Amino acid sequence: MKYKAVAFDMDGTLLASDRLVLPETIDVLEKISAKGVKVILVSGRHHSVIYPYYYQLKLATPAICCNGSYLYDFEKNTTLAAKPMTKEQAKLLLKLVNSYGVHTLVYTDKFMTYAVLDDHLQGFFKWVNSLPKFLQPEIKKIDNFETVIDEANAIFKFATSSHDLPALRKFSAAVDAENMFSCEWSWSNRADVAVKGNTKGSGLKHWAEHEQIDLSEIVAFGDSYNDISMLTIAGLGIAMGNADADVKAQANYVIGDNNSNSIATELKKLFL
Repeated sequence: MKYKAVAFDMDGTLLASDRLVLPETIDVLEKISAKGVKVILVSGRHHSVIYPYYYQLKLATPAICCNGSYLYDFEKNTTLAAKPMTKEQAKLLLKLVNSYGVHTLVYTDKFMTYAVLDDHLQGFFKWVNSLPKFLQPEIKKIDNFETVIDEANAIFKFATSSHDLPALRKFSAAVDAENMFSCEWSWSNRADVAVKGNTKGSGLKHWAEHEQIDLSEIVAFGDSYNDISMLTIAGLGIAMGNADADVKAQANYVIGDNNSNSIATELKKLFL
């Protein structure tokens, strides 16, 4: 089988724990790109937070953002295959967030928004501030999410989190019970909520159709529960060594963790 594309989850997969792409991986990605292999980033992140890596890796493919809620074409600065939630759905989610007391960020078509600076965001801002000014994404502190929802052209995702795991699980169950959302866990204490049907797998399918590439010709790398839809739909699904056992069980095989050179080693085997 000659694979034509490789899709990467970012956090916990392509990125090491310091949020950087390992130099060996960058080198191999440059080499396989030169051979015509398409490299695509598939993330729960907002496009503005994907862009620094897109720029660093000199990519030309659209990014799959917010767990498949939309594709973003950085060359044209436009969204593709977008499936945002309605304002009514967003306000229902906001009520559930408030009812269960979980933290959230709301991702709009323009930027990420937050009301409370939690420990995860503090670490995130350290990374943002380490970037050159022209690569720093805009993350807006707001006073009222209802106003954000009313004024946004599109709402793509609620990124919810809590150190109170029972509360977050109850929130997740309540979201699932509405039967109109996809609630996927991106970390042990973080759950991403988007419109039902928006998954990394569906986003990859949209992109493959646009590129006229068969899914069987795509390799996918991932580490978390929100990567399972991508790992299982791709021709070859590879889980990271740092993934949970349930995620590993859905992959074709498992390599080393995201802080090792396992991705670079595997790409050499597959493409060079």
